[in-house]
Amino acid sequence: MLLLEPNRVVTVERLVDAVWDNTPPPTAKEQVRICVSFIRRALTGGGRPDAIVTRPPGYSIQCTDHELDLLEFNDLVASGRRLLAQGRPHDAADTLRDALRLWRGAVPLAGVRSQLVQSIGTQLAERRLAVIEEYVDVRLRLGQHHELTSGLAELVAANPFRERLRARLMIALYQGGRQAEALHTYRVGRQLFVEQLGLEPGVELRRLERAILAGEVADLLEPEEASRPVPVRPAAPRLLPADIGDFTGRRDLIERVRAALRGPRDTGSRAVPVVIVTGRPWLGKTTLAVHVAHALDGEYPDGQLFARLGGAARPADAEGVLARFLGALGVPGRAVPDTLEERTDMYRNLLSDRRILVVLDDAGGGQQVAPLLPGSPTCSVILTSRTRLAVLGGATTLGVDPLDTQESVELLTRAVGQERGDIKAADIALLADLCAGEPLALRLAAERLKSQPHLPVRDLIVRLYDDRRRLTELSYGGLDLVAMVDEIWQGLSPLARRLLRRVSRLDDRGFQGWMCAPLLDVAEQDAQDALTELLGAGLLDIERQDGQVVFQLRGLLQAFVRRLAAEDSLIGDTGHAAEQPDESRDTAVPPW
Repeated sequence: MLLLEPNRVVTVERLVDAVWDNTPPPTAKEQVRICVSFIRRALTGGGRPDAIVTRPPGYSIQCTDHELDLLEFNDLVASGRRLLAQGRPHDAADTLRDALRLWRGAVPLAGVRSQLVQSIGTQLAERRLAVIEEYVDVRLRLGQHHELTSGLAELVAANPFRERLRARLMIALYQGGRQAEALHTYRVGRQLFVEQLGLEPGVELRRLERAILAGEVADLLEPEEASRPVPVRPAAPRLLPADIGDFTGRRDLIERVRAALRGPRDTGSRAVPVVIVTGRPWLGKTTLAVHVAHALDGEYPDGQLFARLGGAARPADAEGVLARFLGALGVPGRAVPDTLEERTDMYRNLLSDRRILVVLDDAGGGQQVAPLLPGSPTCSVILTSRTRLAVLGGATTLGVDPLDTQESVELLTRAVGQERGDIKAADIALLADLCAGEPLALRLAAERLKSQPHLPVRDLIVRLYDDRRRLTELSYGGLDLVAMVDEIWQGLSPLARRLLRRVSRLDDRGFQGWMCAPLLDVAEQDAQDALTELLGAGLLDIERQDGQVVFQLRGLLQAFVRRLAAEDSLIGDTGHAAEQPDESRDTAVPPW
């Protein structure tokens, strides 16, 4: 199981499913741990003591392409397709042949009594047949039919309902001057389909039979437009969004990102440098990643790739992202492979000898990201995510905190510019405090001041001081903050929403985990599940105060929840008595 998913974390639960199918014993997880220890000892005796690493929630086996036949097969297939796209069919045929020579027998993993493993084995067998068909197509177009006939006949006998293989056998027989045998191959197949499936052969076989009868098979041997060899134009993609001119603060964090990207190369490591920038919404993770990527432009002369992954709520399709990346790398649309695995292979091959920086914004999980990671240490990756991506072992994770007071004041001052000369330092400091160190809120407040010179600064402060109005007042330039925050709110469970409402009434010193159960009046485990959901969604800040872990609800989300708590009753949502709004916050005025 580990070798079937090399360099990726295989969860303990998946290992249990593989070993015991649907009837694991109570000690299954412990037995898995013992088995992994046994395999580690065996690998240590073979000179690979560090091959298996423990990475919650499971294990990962580290392999290079030349240590594992499955990886080498995938690499050779991708290379063969790339050579064919470059108009080099002879080299493509040789490479695909080398890939197929790695197989020992047609049934992979035979004898392993596991439903999950056998299912994966079936997928691998299907993949082998698909590559065989590609290999045969290339050789038929090169006129090498004599060497193919006997092998194709055996494959058709073993896979009688695979129409594409039967069609290739018919073409090889026809090219060898054996027209009658080609037609007999069709008729045997038709009889089989009708008798056992109740179906006529497909369009391809029927069209081929007519072409053989008419002596027009040569036309069918020409590659169709969709599969015609297409040269890949080397391209240096520049997909980064524009940097901002008034980027403020984060100096230490920027240096840590740059050092983390350079570190593996400086030590001679073959690992791809990956930096994960984490933090709750609206703290400027994307802006930071783009800013650093632009600053590193000279270190990645072959370009930068950028994609928004949509987070956990609306995850982008990795296949679609790869199609866009391949297009930016010079692959014409009709040459982009169909499957995710094939696109990943082509993508990694194209990046194998290039220095490219890949920026992946708002990743929802490690499984979404894995196909988008380059395989070559000449490339680097910057990821942003609301939460830690534990499955990406070896990555450097750096947290983004709210801007401090000095940085917030600096950002406001720079963003407002010279348009407003009536702003006092004390007012700027109070406005910065109301924006809770969130760059998005700070920039929106600055835009309000710049675009509405008639609006007194203190008037805006009074408006923002009211939690019920803050998001509406900051919604500007077509950006609806209420709708943006509400989308996050609607994605939470009722208990998680209730916990947010309750903690929003606490003072700004935050709360500890043990407080959740009495706040919610539920069992401790249910309360912990609600807290875990909020942490998993990246909605709380985490601090240490006097050695204790403290959680904080801040900024735009805090204002939104306090607004709900002030306006709504909780009767319908929780079944409890209505909670009276805390008016002290709503009626407060700025301390001029």
